[in-house]
Amino acid sequence: MKQAYKNMRDFWLDVKNLENRKGIIEIGPDKICVAGIEMVFLDGPDKKHLFLATNSLGDSSLYFENNSKSGLGGVIGGHGHEALQTAAAHMLAHASKLTGNMTAEPVGTELPAPTGPEYVRLFAVSKEKLFHTEIKEADARNPENAFYPFFAYSQQTIGFFRAQESQATTGEARA
Repeated sequence: MKQAYKNMRDFWLDVKNLENRKGIIEIGPDKICVAGIEMVFLDGPDKKHLFLATNSLGDSSLYFENNSKSGLGGVIGGHGHEALQTAAAHMLAHASKLTGNMTAEPVGTELPAPTGPEYVRLFAVSKEKLFHTEIKEADARNPENAFYPFFAYSQQTIGFFRAQESQATTGEARA
């Protein structure tokens, strides 16, 4: 895992970053305020990571390892993009309902990376605990799986980020 990617990942998993932010809502019985997913993908023979996170303020970020000098690519925000914010909010809401099906660790515990490209790591963070689970991506895509809505909304959010970035790039090309 490249350091720039790890730094952004750790930033989102550190709930201390939310302590002085007004408007944080704690969702569900475990008071979740951040949720997201992490996936591994292959780039030739190399494994690279993708990390999506959202918080209850409506902030969302998508980071991925790439071949740039920093090793990090990503998109921050989603503000002003209602469909993205709605999908991210649904992802967060579903994550808050699934904490009982996840491993609970003290906040500050290192989130394990997904085992490989066929797996996805889903996580939810409260001020006291880090909840996470790893499942096969094929299982996460099964509508019968309890984690399906969480995963499906994460994929919608990623799609909206890609569309937003594509529109921004197209707009720059026209200017």
